[in-house]
Amino acid sequence: MLILLALPTLSTSSFNVLMGFGAKPNGLTDSADAFLRAWEAACASTHDTLIYVPKGRYLLRPLVFKGPCKSPHITFRIDGTLVAPQDYRVLGRAQNWLNFQRVTGVSIIGGALDAKGPALWACKANSAKSCPSGATTLSITYSKDIKITGLLSLNSQMFHIVINHCENVEMRGVRIIAHRDSPNTDGIHVQLSKNVVIFNSAIGTGDDCVSIGPGTQNLWIERMACGPGHGISIGSLAKDMNEEGVQNVTVKQVVFTGTQNGIRIKSWAKPSKGFVESVHFSNIVMRNVQNPIIIDQNYCPSHVNCPNHASGIKIKDITYENIKGTSATTIATKFDCSPGNPCSGIRLEDVNLTFQNKPAQSLCANAKGISFGTVLPNTLPTLSTSSFNVLMGFGAKPNGLTDSTNAFLRAWEAACTSTHAALIYVPKGRYLLRPLAFKGPCKSPHITFRIDGTLVASHDYRVLGGAENWLNFQRVSGISIVGGALDAKGPALWACKANPTKSCPSGATSLSITYSKDIKITGLLSLNSQMFHIVINHCENVEMRGVRIIAHRDSPNTDGIHVQLSKNVAILNSAVGTGDDCVSIGPGTQNLWIERMACGPGHGISIGSLAKDMNEEGVQNVTVKQVVFTGTQNGIRIKSWAKPSKGFVESVHFSNIVMRNVQNPIIIDQNYCPSHVNCPDHASGIKIKDITYENIKGTSATTIATKFDCSPGNPCSGIKLEDVNLTFQNKPAQSLCANAKGISFGTVQPNSCLSN
Repeated sequence: MLILLALPTLSTSSFNVLMGFGAKPNGLTDSADAFLRAWEAACASTHDTLIYVPKGRYLLRPLVFKGPCKSPHITFRIDGTLVAPQDYRVLGRAQNWLNFQRVTGVSIIGGALDAKGPALWACKANSAKSCPSGATTLSITYSKDIKITGLLSLNSQMFHIVINHCENVEMRGVRIIAHRDSPNTDGIHVQLSKNVVIFNSAIGTGDDCVSIGPGTQNLWIERMACGPGHGISIGSLAKDMNEEGVQNVTVKQVVFTGTQNGIRIKSWAKPSKGFVESVHFSNIVMRNVQNPIIIDQNYCPSHVNCPNHASGIKIKDITYENIKGTSATTIATKFDCSPGNPCSGIRLEDVNLTFQNKPAQSLCANAKGISFGTVLPNTLPTLSTSSFNVLMGFGAKPNGLTDSTNAFLRAWEAACTSTHAALIYVPKGRYLLRPLAFKGPCKSPHITFRIDGTLVASHDYRVLGGAENWLNFQRVSGISIVGGALDAKGPALWACKANPTKSCPSGATSLSITYSKDIKITGLLSLNSQMFHIVINHCENVEMRGVRIIAHRDSPNTDGIHVQLSKNVAILNSAVGTGDDCVSIGPGTQNLWIERMACGPGHGISIGSLAKDMNEEGVQNVTVKQVVFTGTQNGIRIKSWAKPSKGFVESVHFSNIVMRNVQNPIIIDQNYCPSHVNCPDHASGIKIKDITYENIKGTSATTIATKFDCSPGNPCSGIKLEDVNLTFQNKPAQSLCANAKGISFGTVQPNSCLSN
């Protein structure tokens, strides 16, 4: 009983592998059957469940935890160590040691896995012996909504962790250890899976720290120590002709120490329909790495099984940003691409790699791209092949008084029709622009808008006010907007709207990106938009970094960033203070990542309003982390009209958030209906599930800090509260729940009012 009281507070059904199931913590008695019985009990439960493994060593032969389960959430809490049999052949003849199949909502917390791999490695090192292939330690297959936290994997026979045919997997605080000479002991292998994140982990093995196979989409790796091993590798690819592609991979804040490779893309020199695109490597440190940056499209060991020695894999849109450190060889950057499918869209920005205290060297074959900032070793051209200065040759005037719209459009047309990567440069100064559209598609594979000046709107608010957008990029691909400021002069229109006797135009969005892909917005300042500042609509692969947005706290409808009908959008290191939402998230948003943001004043970060339409697309896989809300109306909000709808919200994770005097720090409002108008049955059709609030702290400006006001027809489900501490006037705040189901872990203040 004392053990169970120390565990998460709201698991309705708890199963201790010792009590009632007969597991033995002595490391000698096979406990596999006890674990399977505990799993079967948890899986058959209709409540959230906990399987608890106390301290001790538990001998397990290969076993499978099969789903689907009736329980909506199963937590495996491991305080002990799971150990493999001494005879390496017991695991060696199996494909997997611990295998989770077709499960949903499973969390594995803590514990250690000791697969006793060295005995099999020794067998393989003896060429005279016939040895089994070896087993993966932990395999997750055909599953979704999985969390692995604080796990230690030791000495796997083969791969340590495999994620295969999965969706929505988070690994946090994982440690993986094997000897540097251990064969094929990849740390984490991901393939045919989407929406996988790996945080705060350390991996040292005899093979790849992370290997990324075909069919991987939306993989995020952040804050990792890698070494020893072979680095982080996309591939090998092109093993098969009809191979799925790899897309939208982010690797950031990684330290490689003594590894064979750093960041690698590798494909066999064979025909294939596969591809690699939209990969971003940033803020990476190399310490004595043999091949810090490498693309090898001509992989063909011993020149066997490579029929024409030309890779069919198409590699494009690969970014290397802020990569620094030391190479163990003279060639620190190597792009060895296929003559039949050259690499394209490579971007190098602020790369500084040395060999023996001197600049290292580079090698390129069939690789196209651009570089910015300091790039050592020199690899790609330092500027776009085609450069267009809006002053020289196009006639823009930097005085803020002369209309420069036509000059900007002519520069755009020249860049858009170029067949090379292009740069449009806007020098210092103020450039008056009326509403304009930068239309694609373009011939140029990459266009960079480098703005050192300020783009300003007309003093007559009606010039913009009658238009839907001020600056609109339509159907473009591979566009970067770097630096600069936009001053839309919104206060004149706001004053008009504040006067009830006046007839005023609706107002324009300052910057709109529509039906576009592979967009980057870096270091932009948006001031006083008439309406929304930035809108991302029907887009794919958009990154905003270092964006600042400013408008008065009383400015109407001046949302900072609005995202809808778009996927793979990231907003990083930004600050937004307006009269409306800092970020508003509309229907059809998938794979949105918001990290390190200051929000305030304003209405907070809001998913919704939703349920405006019956056939509305859903919102899924949203992450909001490391955000500070100051004096905002709301913190993290989900809002839907009390109307019928086929829409939904699922797989949302709010974490590491600070509230400073926020009126509604945590709120779900499924009964939104201003003035009780246009809500026919006052019941929201939006289905809200799998919403996690983790490490949310600070102060509420009202007594109710946590409010889950959900629909009786569609109750919120799968809400998780973990380490929430919100106060009101130096005392614990209060909570309010209606039709909300979920569980809580750790310290939760105000006390959870969720039902099970």
